[in-house]
Amino acid sequence: MVSLVVEASNSFLSVACLKNNKVLAERNISCSNNLSSIILAEIDRCLNMADVTKKDLTEIISSKGPGSYTAIRVVAAVCKTFSYTLKIPIKVISSLKLQALVEYESNKLIVPIIDARRDSVFGAIYKREGDDLVEVLEESYYTLVELNDFILSQDIPTIYVGKDVEKLSEKLLNNTLISINTNDIKAVDILKIYDYLEKSDCFNMTPQYLRKTEAERELKNDKSK
Repeated sequence: MVSLVVEASNSFLSVACLKNNKVLAERNISCSNNLSSIILAEIDRCLNMADVTKKDLTEIISSKGPGSYTAIRVVAAVCKTFSYTLKIPIKVISSLKLQALVEYESNKLIVPIIDARRDSVFGAIYKREGDDLVEVLEESYYTLVELNDFILSQDIPTIYVGKDVEKLSEKLLNNTLISINTNDIKAVDILKIYDYLEKSDCFNMTPQYLRKTEAERELKNDKSK
């Protein structure tokens, strides 16, 4: 089994090539507005480092969001194209769950967050159960007040994770039960929960936005006037 893993939900592209649950190669690079111009080149570099070709791939593993609308769409388009042209299956994982895997060994509540602006985030709360991470609070679009109030109601050790934690730190909880991890998402962390990935295909794999686009929200507001 040779897998290509692609994640780029939050201005950071992570690509990995795996074989039989072992890492052959990985590429991790910051990206902002240039994802569409670098993603294919970075995938090629990763495959070259792994000494495999596209024809050697037997599955694609893709993050499906939430995060940047543009980045999620680019990743989905690339992964679905690989799946279709190579006639191989896709497995998917939420970007938030993949982000939470940086604290996979933790016995705390794990709170991955992605800045959604206007004092809101894409977020969830997970805890380790056996070999998997399970939702304590479902993935959704939350105000920081809503998310923090839920964390306070639990009154147990909790860790915020994600590159946006530092940016939002003044609006997050700060007490002896709270800690942070600002490490970037890494595609190779997929290996920690490989057996729990969601199966899909090039026709049914859809991005997980969790929130309507600004254009959709403005259209709805116009219709309600």
